[in-house]
Amino acid sequence: MIELFTDSYFHIGKAHLSSGKPCQDYAISDVYEKMAFAIISDGCSTGRHTDVGSRILSLSTASAIRDNWITRRKINMMKTPAEINVGQTIVLAGMQDALGLITQDMLATCLYAYICPQGGVVHVQGDGVVATKYCDGRIKVSNFEWLDNKPFYPAYKNGNLQNFIDAHGGNLDANRLREEIWMINPDGEEIPLDLKEHSLARGLDGVTFEFVQKELEEIEFIAVFSDGVAQIDGIDWKDAVVDFLAFKNTAGVFAARRMIRGIKDFQKGGKGPFDDIAYAVVRVDTSQEEYDVENTE
Repeated sequence: MIELFTDSYFHIGKAHLSSGKPCQDYAISDVYEKMAFAIISDGCSTGRHTDVGSRILSLSTASAIRDNWITRRKINMMKTPAEINVGQTIVLAGMQDALGLITQDMLATCLYAYICPQGGVVHVQGDGVVATKYCDGRIKVSNFEWLDNKPFYPAYKNGNLQNFIDAHGGNLDANRLREEIWMINPDGEEIPLDLKEHSLARGLDGVTFEFVQKELEEIEFIAVFSDGVAQIDGIDWKDAVVDFLAFKNTAGVFAARRMIRGIKDFQKGGKGPFDDIAYAVVRVDTSQEEYDVENTE
């Protein structure tokens, strides 16, 4: 039997703290019926009120995921992300109009995990890190970076999409999104697996990871991070991810507790996050009892 649990946390970085600006990252997670989601959003530092935008985007995504589950009761890699993107865009536009916000307020990235006992997806809209920790202690990580530090924001779909395409050269087939993939063994050995180049068109649609039920049975945690995890003074981003997934226990607010402790440990050495960090996790708890698929249809 597979049971799902979640937690999330976000932390202000030194750059915003010292300048008196709010944290522009946000994270939310929840278990709803038999599915779980973990969502992070990273507001653009050169936008306007993107601390508000990142929260609205996260909540819009959560709303779209719940609606999708209520309607479908299943997760399909080929269809589900596109369906959620549509729902996300509709809610995002409605909230923007209702609150009198402008596009510059809504510029934020979004990464989410949407998991049920039969499988699930992780979807990347913009930049950030996806991490999967297996039961044997291995951690697979993917770091997504847009060229020229110009990430895609879902809010562009509500009116500024062509400007974004033009800013990346106007060629939808050109590779503009880089994915750096590593496997980190329990002994700390870091093994480079791949360096993928995704097209501009693929980046606009979002990059999707699929997890089938058999793979979930070998996984303990699926986590998403904003790119602030790669901006901790003197700390390699892979080491930071490993530290934030080194849970002493998984009771209560396990992710928040682990990240708070990790950041305090970094700060003891005079280091710490320069940028804001958002972090959300789905914990997969597998027992020996066989899961009855028919009961969820």
